[in-house]
Amino acid sequence: MKVVACIIARTVSKRLPIKVLRDLKEGVSMIDFIVQRIKKVSEIDEIYICTSKNIVDDVLEDVAIRNNIKIYRGSEDEVIERMISVGDIEEADVLLRITGDNPLTTTEYLPQQINLLVENKLDYTRIVDVPIGASAEVISLKALKDCYSKMDPSVSEYLMLFLFEPNTYKCGVMKVFKEDYSSYSVTVDTPDDLLRTKMLLKMLNKDEVLLADIVNVYEKDLNNILPAKSFALSGEVKLPYGKKIPFEEFKEDMLRRTNDSKMLKFYE
Repeated sequence: MKVVACIIARTVSKRLPIKVLRDLKEGVSMIDFIVQRIKKVSEIDEIYICTSKNIVDDVLEDVAIRNNIKIYRGSEDEVIERMISVGDIEEADVLLRITGDNPLTTTEYLPQQINLLVENKLDYTRIVDVPIGASAEVISLKALKDCYSKMDPSVSEYLMLFLFEPNTYKCGVMKVFKEDYSSYSVTVDTPDDLLRTKMLLKMLNKDEVLLADIVNVYEKDLNNILPAKSFALSGEVKLPYGKKIPFEEFKEDMLRRTNDSKMLKFYE
């Protein structure tokens, strides 16, 4: 069983230019921070930066070299093509999808998440009811290829919506907290997100950042010192092909997918 982590990253970003190269700590960029966290997971056999062939992404070659990991450069728009190519190159069985703007993707649960997929012969697993950007996606290469054959690759940024579908694939979810913290965010997409993440890391002041630590800080931040830690539970959610649905409808659909998946709970 071979497991390969794919860090999906590009330097192009409209709201926060070259965000994956911005420092979270002194001398540690966002993408370096992600790589360092993933390297601690012994169940992962290889780590790839999956980026484009565009000249602006040449700098990510340097990131791969200094971190002693691999890089694959492929389609500018088709994330799924990059992942499948890496899977074929490595003859992998399982791929992890981790996006470059989610530096606080939780790594402490990755062994259980991988085992959930492997032991139950599932196609896809994720953690639910955690802050946006906290869960990696664990995917069987076989399922990813099947999905690629059925979807429009140009909308592969919405890959989760196609794979996390129990009516089509064998899905598994992990619920690590009894409470629902999905109204929080740990993703970095704006200047405020970057500031929040830097502040959070200074407040925690520890090498191993655990999801429970993050949630604890968020819950105690009653004066909202940390910017952009939450998002409104209303409005509309973007779907492929420009479609939008009310947030309430999206939330209900995610609950349906969760309930129809094999669940592993970490609490009584």
